[in-house]
Amino acid sequence: MRGEPVGEREDLLDALWARLLAIPEEGFDQVMADEALAQVERLTALVKADRDDVKARYCLGWIYLSRYPGLPEEEARIVLAEAVSLFVPCFLKGATPDLPAISLPEAVMLRVLISAALHTAVLAQESKEAADPDGLATAATHWKRIVDATPPDDHDLPSYLHHLGTTLTGLYRLNEDPDTLDGAIDAFERASAVMATDDPQRAVALGSLRDALRLRYARTKAAADLDASVEAARRAADVPLSSDTGDRNRARLADQLRGLADMFQKNAEGEGEDDTSEVYRELGRQFRQKAADLGSDDDLRGARRWESYASALEYRFDLRSDLESLDAAISAYERALEGTATGEDERAELTNSLAVALTKRFLQTSVPADQARYTELIRQSLATTTDAVDAARYRGNLAVALLVTSAQRSDLEGVDTAVDMARQALADLPPGHPAEADVRSGLSLGLRFRSQLIQSLADAQEAVELGQASASASEDLPTQAQRVANLAFSQTLLAQRTLQPAGLDPAISVGRAAVAACPEGDSTRFLLLGHLAQLLMMRYRAEGQPADLEDAIGTGRQALAAVSASPRHGELGSALLNLGIALQTRFEQESDPADLDQAIECFRKGRSSLPIPALQVACMALLASALETRGTRADRASAVRLLTDAAEGEEFPPTARIMAAREGARLQAASSRPAASDLLGEAVLLLPRVVPRRLERDDQQYAISQFDGLAADAAALTLADRTLPPGMRAVRALRLLEAGRAVLLSQALETRTDLTELGSEHRELADRYVALCTELERGSGTAADRTARAFAELQEQIRALPGFASFGLPTRGEDLVAQARGGHLVVFNVSRYRCDALVVTPKGVRTVRLRGLTYDAVTRMVDVFQQALRDCTDENSDPRTAQSVLARILRYLHHRATYPALAALGHDGVPRKGLPLPRVWWAPGGRLGQLPIHAAGYHGLTPGRYRWAVMDRVISSYTPTIGALQHARQRAARAPSLPDRALVVALATTPGLPGTARLAAVAKEAALVRGLLPDPVLLCEPGLFTGPSAGAAGLPTTTNVLENLPGCTISHFVCHGTSDPANPSRSRLILQDPDTPLTVSALAPVDIGNARLAYLSACSTAATAGTELLDESIHLTSAFQLAGFPHVIGNLWEASDGVAQRIAERFYAGITTRDGPDPGRSAASLHNAVQEIRSDNPDHPFLWAGYLHAGA
Repeated sequence: MRGEPVGEREDLLDALWARLLAIPEEGFDQVMADEALAQVERLTALVKADRDDVKARYCLGWIYLSRYPGLPEEEARIVLAEAVSLFVPCFLKGATPDLPAISLPEAVMLRVLISAALHTAVLAQESKEAADPDGLATAATHWKRIVDATPPDDHDLPSYLHHLGTTLTGLYRLNEDPDTLDGAIDAFERASAVMATDDPQRAVALGSLRDALRLRYARTKAAADLDASVEAARRAADVPLSSDTGDRNRARLADQLRGLADMFQKNAEGEGEDDTSEVYRELGRQFRQKAADLGSDDDLRGARRWESYASALEYRFDLRSDLESLDAAISAYERALEGTATGEDERAELTNSLAVALTKRFLQTSVPADQARYTELIRQSLATTTDAVDAARYRGNLAVALLVTSAQRSDLEGVDTAVDMARQALADLPPGHPAEADVRSGLSLGLRFRSQLIQSLADAQEAVELGQASASASEDLPTQAQRVANLAFSQTLLAQRTLQPAGLDPAISVGRAAVAACPEGDSTRFLLLGHLAQLLMMRYRAEGQPADLEDAIGTGRQALAAVSASPRHGELGSALLNLGIALQTRFEQESDPADLDQAIECFRKGRSSLPIPALQVACMALLASALETRGTRADRASAVRLLTDAAEGEEFPPTARIMAAREGARLQAASSRPAASDLLGEAVLLLPRVVPRRLERDDQQYAISQFDGLAADAAALTLADRTLPPGMRAVRALRLLEAGRAVLLSQALETRTDLTELGSEHRELADRYVALCTELERGSGTAADRTARAFAELQEQIRALPGFASFGLPTRGEDLVAQARGGHLVVFNVSRYRCDALVVTPKGVRTVRLRGLTYDAVTRMVDVFQQALRDCTDENSDPRTAQSVLARILRYLHHRATYPALAALGHDGVPRKGLPLPRVWWAPGGRLGQLPIHAAGYHGLTPGRYRWAVMDRVISSYTPTIGALQHARQRAARAPSLPDRALVVALATTPGLPGTARLAAVAKEAALVRGLLPDPVLLCEPGLFTGPSAGAAGLPTTTNVLENLPGCTISHFVCHGTSDPANPSRSRLILQDPDTPLTVSALAPVDIGNARLAYLSACSTAATAGTELLDESIHLTSAFQLAGFPHVIGNLWEASDGVAQRIAERFYAGITTRDGPDPGRSAASLHNAVQEIRSDNPDHPFLWAGYLHAGA
């Protein structure tokens, strides 16, 4: 209806169109009349909020345009602007049923185009920031209309085309529509084509074209797009820089500013060092920077063009492994830097980019000059930049550069530095920064390298976490491939370290997906195929599925073919190594000589192509193994040379060197014992480097467990080396056993050296030493790394002092012999090569060949003995038969091992009546340590002078090493600083264990001991004691025990104990809090200066379960020795409740004097107590043979 706006609009629109149509006949008065102006104002008000009412806007635009000629100049400009603003929506809307097309004078149309472009640019920018695909699509449509309507010779056409391309590129990133990206590339190509060749903006258009082509390459993998992107960057770099009058004026002003900067610098130098001089210096710096900013426009544009070209070339190298492209990229980066006067930050960025390119070239060519230069360049970038975020990025790149160098030298300190640097870089980057993923990937790489060097589980776990985060953060194929490869390697390492093959499944899935996404012919495909082949081999070894092996060989051949098409120096070697491993494995399964021959050929070719020492030595070992398998005389000789070179190579990781030495010695043991002995001797000395102090305890055990028995083999081959005099052989063998057994214990004892002499002469060094030892015991991770380095430096500083040359070093040969003055020592050595007892007396070391004993016999003997122990308490077994087996083995052990040693010492009979029994310290080591050496012999015979049992001839004590005995004796000789006090820990019923596990005699034993010991502190379960005798008692928790141990000289534990075969450091006394038992690990950092005696009346406290860490003597008895107790009473197996009480009673009675307990009598007192039980039960060694004394 007429009263409504719609009807009014139509009437107004009809009236105004009528006025426009009447102009040719009636003149412009039709649009200038007051009535016409009123109609215009009313229609304008009605359509103001409706931008889509293009019919009304078009009519109003023409009304304003028709009024334009007859108005004064100022008013005419306003009217014309209004007309243009009305026409713009009509133009952008395009053809509609109401308005099929618009037609405007050329001059007006050009104004409309400019206004439409401004409107569209704003829309495009807002839509891009909001990630709004609809808005970008609308903007792209507008730009197309603008381009189509712009005359070919219009100077704004290139700008409109570039905006169209930019908008379409942004839209493609959101919708991934190939047609959209094609349109963007077409727009950029047209923009650069219509520009003059010397137009500086042409470089911008060509740069955008480069980026768009690179995007299309990432989708299509069309080589033409990659080459075209490089060519676009080259053409951009060739665009000449401008040199107009404005440029020359800026240059003159820059010169003036530099003159002012020089003047202020001179003034600063004349003022000396005060506040004024600093003000002058700051003014000088500011003016010099302003001069650089003013004078650098052309320089900066030129540098950026060459940088863009270099970046395109570098990207092509990343995809094709084309060294020619990388060389050209490096030249382009250098060209960007030549003669520029750019600001500090821009120059730092260029320098960093050049350094990264040089790093890539070094990885392919191993040219030392590139290695030295890239490190120096990144340092320059870091020193030059003023931007904190850029500094973090450069620091991350420097970390990777250092990793490359350090990994090639197996340089742990360098890897440490790189890891610390990468952590700092990551911390300095703002959250979500684009460089975060790169820095994470670099840190992950460093942690993986370090884990490989020192067997750190925590490093391997963190490497996987960081790798997962970085691998998902890039869509760029080369970058993604590298990160996925790094992640796969880290997952592989973690699966190896944790012995959990299931951890390989996600790594294989990641690897397969990456290979599937990578097209044929792409250089990154090799990386992914190579890593996948390795993963498949690992899973085959873990699960034994033939399909995995065949898949690994096929994948390995594909990887070799891919890298051979464009060989890289190191990657060809990796491909050959992986394929060789798979082929050798198949030979082992199918015995096809062709597989073995091919594997040998792969290893031979691969060895010369591997740049990283860790891979080189792995290849050498594999080649040696394959040659040995093929077995010709020449092959075996070559294998020996390879393994010897690997063992002696200082650049190789110590773990790999030790393994090579072991294999090389095995090959030479029969033909060249001196050479074999030398190899293993050097390998033993490398063991401490395999377990640096910084490692977590579990990591140390994992690392050392690989070399169980190494010291025994080294000692055996030394004793068999007839080129040495017998005495020298024996001493050298003893020193090797000292160095290669109980490595972790010996390392810990180094931090507990008697500091009396050092403290009296150099108090500050002693205090520093104590502080660092404390930190070492507590720390792990990065802080522990720094502490370990500081500790090593302090040790060297102390050893440089007069009289302290041997401070903290392993015991010398003469010092080992000196320990025999307090009693003879017998060190057993059981090896696959031979078995011996090294008898140590004050006169020296003597070898007793145990010809009746073999490694295999000891292994079987231990297995049978352990089964018999289990049968003694198994209700389904015959205990008498089990006891008989134990007795038989004890007789065999005496005949084959202990008697020859005792006879060599002159203890071949029972001492004369009235003479005390001599003392002997046993260091059984290895498998023999699982047997009761002190109980070997014939029991139950008629007493007489030639009674044939160890305990009838000597008083026995145990020590892991002679160095540990020396430490115990030093502790025993030290006067306590506190009065005697005892700790009694008693627990009959253990939470979490069934009621049948209750120890019935605990209360009696605890009450007995409590009554015999001075000033006892009682920790027991509630209700264990009742009545007046109960007294005050705390709970027997680990926390309470560790709090009370330092204040007590004697500690007695009566509770359940257990050994852990999987991890001896988790062997434990089970207390009130079963979730936090008192473990070997918990005791490791404890050092009790007043400790004298620990009595462990619990099961298996002196037993090392399992077979991989026997040389390390990791059990509760040695843990208490390390904690400072010079005397420890332990048990090799399960204790009988009633017998335990009797032995404890006899023991404490034997050490009690008028002045109180004398722990120095511990060995003799335990000996007598066990003798008494044996007299009553000679045919039941299970009851008494497990008790032993360890220590001084």
